Amino acid sequence: MMTRSETQEKLYALRQSLEAPFARAKKANDRPEMDRLQGIAGEIDDLLDQIAITALAQLAIRLGTIAARIGGSGAAAKQPLGQLLELSPDELNDLVAEILGQTSEEAPDLAEARIKQPNSDEEIPSGSESSVIITAPDPASSIDSGNLILAEAHLIALWKRSLFPIDDRYIIVFGLRGCRPVDYSGTGFASSHEIVVTPVNYRTMNCTIGQWRPSAGFSVFPGSTVPYGAIVTSHVGQGGSDVNQLGRGRYTRYLAGWHKRSEGSSGHWALQQDCPITLQRTGDDSDYDLLDRWEVGRIAGDNIHCAFHMGPDGKIPDSRYSSAGCQTVAGTVVKGARGSERGPWKAFIAPFANSLGTQKGTEYVLFDALEAQQMIRNRYKDKSVILRIGSQGQLVERLQSALNSRLNLTLDVNGEFGVSTFQAVIDFQRKMFGDNADDGIVGLETAEELGFSLPLFDFDDAISGGPGYREPSPSVATTLSNDQPTSIVTASVISPETKLAWGAVTKRKHGPTFNNRVIEISKRIKCDANHLMAVMAFESGESFAPDRQNDAGSGAVGLIQFMPSTARSLGTTAEKLATMTAIQQLDYVEQYFTAASRNGSFSTLGDLYMAVLWPAAVGKPDSYVLFEQGTTAYDQNRGLDINKNGRITKAEATSIVYKKFVLGLSDRRVG
Repeated sequence: MMTRSETQEKLYALRQSLEAPFARAKKANDRPEMDRLQGIAGEIDDLLDQIAITALAQLAIRLGTIAARIGGSGAAAKQPLGQLLELSPDELNDLVAEILGQTSEEAPDLAEARIKQPNSDEEIPSGSESSVIITAPDPASSIDSGNLILAEAHLIALWKRSLFPIDDRYIIVFGLRGCRPVDYSGTGFASSHEIVVTPVNYRTMNCTIGQWRPSAGFSVFPGSTVPYGAIVTSHVGQGGSDVNQLGRGRYTRYLAGWHKRSEGSSGHWALQQDCPITLQRTGDDSDYDLLDRWEVGRIAGDNIHCAFHMGPDGKIPDSRYSSAGCQTVAGTVVKGARGSERGPWKAFIAPFANSLGTQKGTEYVLFDALEAQQMIRNRYKDKSVILRIGSQGQLVERLQSALNSRLNLTLDVNGEFGVSTFQAVIDFQRKMFGDNADDGIVGLETAEELGFSLPLFDFDDAISGGPGYREPSPSVATTLSNDQPTSIVTASVISPETKLAWGAVTKRKHGPTFNNRVIEISKRIKCDANHLMAVMAFESGESFAPDRQNDAGSGAVGLIQFMPSTARSLGTTAEKLATMTAIQQLDYVEQYFTAASRNGSFSTLGDLYMAVLWPAAVGKPDSYVLFEQGTTAYDQNRGLDINKNGRITKAEATSIVYKKFVLGLSDRRVG
């Protein structure tokens, strides 16, 4: 009969044997096989947990004895031996975590930041994909209880208002400081979730940590984005050393690894900060405000790790947490014990697991809850875009040039808002507005003091495929004054220099003339050029090939899958269309939409796509039913029946094209 240690070694070997077939399944994008292997790995972890029960109980007893000797008031000090041995594995985990948590997680070791970092060329692989509809929410999205409905469209808008790029290749982790999910247990990926604003108190978990797969939904978990108050207070006298609060913004590189690096496999798996960050330290009181100093660089190990707490009876909002500056997710874990993760943390860390995880790293984007609240309630109507750590683009170049001029600096004018630009903004704000106004975020006031204007944010444009604002032309930008109307800056006409969804793809395939023609055609048929690009991306299978044949053998061909009868009505044939260049075929795309327009314009993506799929639905509401069960048309389009109710609506059909919007705006495709 095998000993316990031999059994453990056998199970670890079995678990390790799953890694190679899992890698093959992942490479083949075989989701069912990946799920099957992860299920087996979970069963092995459960067996390892059962084997560890005895050792865990013994540890709990020893810790309880120690706590009693020092007058501890924790649960272990009050547990009779018999009751302790009867606890379940989950209860034992929680108990040990509670005792360990009575002394908070160690403060970040500043020396860790000087340890040699992992290879910067390591690839961050893409996360798995799933199908979720993205819809534009009502401006006052809320429910009777007063909770807010955070939708994926709001995330898109939050990113674009800050000029953050959206990368759809992998899971993005984000934080909302000062609100928590209504579902304490953590959620799966969906198009929306309920949240509630909960002011930070530095004592309990009042924040949200989320995971976002752009165009495929997001999940939310309870946690904290601020350090634990007792640690902050204990370090005020040392000027806030060894404890900090991470600044809001976008941080580009967090790698899956051990927390902390010095603990290695005797610690627990987490996401390691592997990029420069911004943070504050307080030397005057126990919270953080604009009177506290900013620091930048690789100056702290602000990882994303387990909170080591879930609270009594799982009441996470009432629970403490362990952090001296790290971002934490509610849950427990036994250091050095693989598979010991419990609570929301177990689901959060799964995509980054050190054996069968699908992703090696991510970026982390931190917002204030009030930003999410305003985006939900009023869509930041009549407010400008903002620039901050992680922003990218021409407006950042304009900012950097202005900072160089005003502060006599030599910042690289590269369009990347990094820590050097952040420090320059802080210095400028202190100089112009005083020490209590240096937040490192460039809004209208800071921009105007620097001599340039920021365009107004446009929610509808952001979620429908645009950048979320309109850049002024160079001639206009140089003549704007503070008393001129902002509508000059936010004109809705798309200029030839505007980047298009999928524009980088078509530019490589067909040259810049194709994109310019799409913009010209869109003006004439009165639609958004990004809408037209998304429709062509969907219809051509993202190939934008003029000879693309219909997979079902209908005879349709080209950029918008012209049917043979449609081609004849336009004075040509499907065969001739297939021999044209993409630029030549655009003439027939324009002819088709001009004939299909019923009210002189295509104001929505839905109407533009209906002109291709079902022209009778142009101008109809999104609830309009296209096909019903029992008809040939329904059978041919069964995959569009998202809710499986036997009816396919205009909204359901449009949702698949809407996903092409979001995909087309990723860094690799927009141009």
